[in-house]
Amino acid sequence: MDALLPAIAGPAFDRLRHVLVRLGEAPPQVLLLEGGTETQRMDVARYWAARINCPQAVTGTPCLQCPTCRQIAAGEYLDWAAYDGRISNREDEENPGPVRALNMENVRALKVRLRDTTHGGGRRVVVLAGLRLTRDEAANALLKVLEEPSSTTVFILLTPQREQLLPTLISRSFCLTLPWPDSRQENAQLQEWPDLLARFLQTGKGFLDKSSARGAVDADLASRLLLCCQKAMIRVLAGDHTNDRSLDAAFMSLDARGRAVACRWFTEAQEALQYGVTPARVLEALAMQLFVLRRETR
Repeated sequence: MDALLPAIAGPAFDRLRHVLVRLGEAPPQVLLLEGGTETQRMDVARYWAARINCPQAVTGTPCLQCPTCRQIAAGEYLDWAAYDGRISNREDEENPGPVRALNMENVRALKVRLRDTTHGGGRRVVVLAGLRLTRDEAANALLKVLEEPSSTTVFILLTPQREQLLPTLISRSFCLTLPWPDSRQENAQLQEWPDLLARFLQTGKGFLDKSSARGAVDADLASRLLLCCQKAMIRVLAGDHTNDRSLDAAFMSLDARGRAVACRWFTEAQEALQYGVTPARVLEALAMQLFVLRRETR
């Protein structure tokens, strides 16, 4: 476990692995994984693929040692396919990799591939990440694929929060929630970002200098910071805020209208990330909006 899927090797994921082992007795066609980090969601997807394809999993638990498990963990399993809506068409054409863009052309190719028999006699696993809250041609075609029952193919949807997906996708899925990251227990790199944002909302200084540095912000960090913002706002709205959380204090200064507006902006920022907008630009735009909003409502 530690070597193949290190992101979910800890005891925090023991219960989730147990649920997946039991779920493998009658696998749902669509499994939705939310929560955790992007790396953790992908490792859980690989564990699920191993659970339903490992030759040793007849006892319930994948061995994580056989060639099948190792190929799945490395993304080299022949009956594994992964697509990400955040990959642009140009990037997909110029640098095609193991994870392809979720566009109409690739969805059509997937539909053709699903008609073929699997290579190892197990189940084909299709991983879908970066799904958008809006519907386009590719999304409509994908919905039709998910509606067609198959005894040889399972789909895995990966998302920070299920609310970021179309309700029609959620209704077709068996949903599992990974342990939510706690900003106070994150690594030092993430810990400083909520504090930087909270300080910027008070002073208008610091955050933009940090975010504009080359390579300072990637999609995973941006998504996790947005999750910190949403959790802080939920605590404020529920009256569970604490003084030792800088974002809680910053959002407490907003009136009811300001909090509603901020919640909408969090959702729009998540959608912008899913559409492939540069993560640093997404956070900078959000920070400026919140800074102005806070001044208007003080």
